[in-house]
Formats: sequence, structure tokens, C-alpha cells
Amino acid sequence: MNRVFIMLLLLTACLEPFEFNRNNLDPQLVIEAYISDMSYNESLQAPSNGRYFIVKLRFSQPVDKLQGERITPFADIKIIDDVGNEWLYYENTREWGTYVLPDKDFKACNDRMYKLQITTHDEIISGGEIVYESSWEELPSATPDPVEEIWFEEDERKTYFYPAGEREVGDEKIIKVFTSIPENSDGQVRYYKWHYAPMWVYEASLATGEELSPFKKCWITSPLYLKDYTLEEDVVGGVDKELFTLDVVENRRVFNNFSVLILQQKVSKDYFYFNELTQEQSKPNGIFDPPPANLPGNFSCLTDPTKKPVGYFGVVNESAKRWYFNKDDLSYYVENFLRRECLVRYNRPEDPPDYAPECLNCLENTDGDATLTQPSWWIEN
Repeated sequence: MNRVFIMLLLLTACLEPFEFNRNNLDPQLVIEAYISDMSYNESLQAPSNGRYFIVKLRFSQPVDKLQGERITPFADIKIIDDVGNEWLYYENTREWGTYVLPDKDFKACNDRMYKLQITTHDEIISGGEIVYESSWEELPSATPDPVEEIWFEEDERKTYFYPAGEREVGDEKIIKVFTSIPENSDGQVRYYKWHYAPMWVYEASLATGEELSPFKKCWITSPLYLKDYTLEEDVVGGVDKELFTLDVVENRRVFNNFSVLILQQKVSKDYFYFNELTQEQSKPNGIFDPPPANLPGNFSCLTDPTKKPVGYFGVVNESAKRWYFNKDDLSYYVENFLRRECLVRYNRPEDPPDYAPECLNCLENTDGDATLTQPSWWIEN
């Protein structure tokens, strides 16, 4: 396809807002997807275990019913560039609805535009084969900003405590984690997004002896911890940006070594505002929730224009940096109370000890996915 013609289409096209219809009983396809100029192999240098590009699909419930996933579709997914190259995704059978691009060298290039095409196959929900396609997208910049220095500051916040079953307001010790945004000399507005992949060490406090000691120490990851992302619309740069906060006194994730892979993205204006609106609507306010607003996604349905998918295919600049934290870096003492908790018995003194499984085997930890294998890049700090 002629590149000039593609550029004209890109510049003149409008993002089609998704309108929630309270009377529509048909579930809508929800799409999460992005690619960047950092390949899997390059992401290893953060250091990390590597990050593949993925697509997540699900069907939404009607707005007037319970929110959440109804069913995940079967789909064929591919990326297409503006000279006809294609890259295929494959479904992760351990996580239905998640599709992985297994090419370790693939990354978005500055002189190319990309679109995502999704073909779903579901007779019950979709009524057969349905084709969805994103608009053409390209990298927002030829010069991605590296993640600057990461540091934390001690702070406190008000929270509720329940001594003796009575609710009281008190101060909770936390840390705030920061980075800096580089100087913006060209005066162009820059749009940033940060998201996080935490990992921490968990030790089974009572794992001793020849048989149990191999299960004493695990490395834990969880997509549910620090799952929110951070956004910033910047004009001048040269400022400090708060990324996230951690409670530290009773947070057993930080009792040993704790680390976060920080992914910094420079995104387009439209992708930024899509993420901002999505983030606003995900905040629970109970009866004070605003009515559902339009989400300016960049997908359309080629098979049936009346079907309105929800989602945005982003093409972003990306850089990564790993941050380590140790509770001994704090100005105050934080007790590791896991052994004390494990030694508490909820049976009669004459009965044999009955400890929680995670006290004896770190693989039984329920905070996330556990492995006995220490990453080759892990630093014991």
C-alpha cells in the first residue's frame, strides 16, 4: 500500500468512541494490546526474565449487569505492517484469552506503521467468525527516554486500625517511590505511562532439615500486586514523578528482598487519554460512580460495523529499569514476624503441631506464583 496514502488515512481518521448501551445484551469484545521498540531480547538487559508482547481478550458483561469476564474467545491474531509483513500470536493455554507473540527479536521500528487484526471464532457469543482491526499506529518518537534514577522517600498516611475490634484512625508508615522526567527542550508535550512487575523473596520460616530445606526460599511474582499504572502529561520536564507507594511495616513481601521492574513508556496522545479514561472508570466510588463514559478506542469491526469493541492497540517507546528495596534501608526497624506467626498453633497443646503449609514449603505461598529457581540476574541486597 502506498505510504503517502496510509499517512493521509492516519491523519484524517478519527478515533471512534465506544458507547455503552444499557439495553444491549450482547457482550462486547475487550482488547488489551501494545507493542514497543524494545524486543524480548532487549528487555532481558533491564535485567529481567524477559517480556513478550501479548494480547488479552475477553467479553464484557452488559453494563447493567455484574462487571467482569463472561467468556474468553478463540481467536487468530496477527500484527501487520505497512509493507505487508505479518507476525502471528499464539494462545497461552495456561491463561485462556492471553495470546503471545513468541518472536524474541520483534520490535516496532521508526519507519513503519502497524495494525492489529483479530479474528474471533465463537458460534454462541459472536455468532461465528468476526474480524476486528485497529487503526494504523506508529512510534510517537525516534528517541525513547531511558528510565532515570529510582529512589524512595519515607512517609505516612492515614488509615484505619481495628484494635480490640474497634475502628480507629492512625498513621501507617509507607514509602513513596520516585523517578525523574528528563528535560524537555523541544517544548512538545510528552505523554508517559509507567507499569510495574514486582518480584520478592519469601522464606518458609519452619522449613528445616534435609527434606524441607530445599523448599525454604522462593521467588514470587504476581500480576495482581502493583497492577495499576501511572500516567503523566509533561511539557517542560526536569521534574520528579511519584510512581507508586508501598506499605512496609506489615507487608510481608518486603521482609526479605523486594524488587520491581519499572517499564517506562512514551505513548501517543490518543493512547494516553484512553488509558486515563480507563483508569478513572476503574476507581470504585460506589453509588457515586459516574455514568459510563465513552472510551476512544482505535478498533473497529470489519465484519459487522454495529459491533463496538473496547480497546486500544498502542505502539510505544519503551525502556526498563530494575529497582531493588531492602527494609534495612529504612530509618526505622521493621520486624519480620513470619516465624512468630507460623509458631502460633490453633490446636490443643497435647496435639501434634499443625502448621500452615507455607510455613514449611515456600511453594505453598499464596501471594503469587512461586519458583525455587533464583533468577541469574538477582541481587541479594
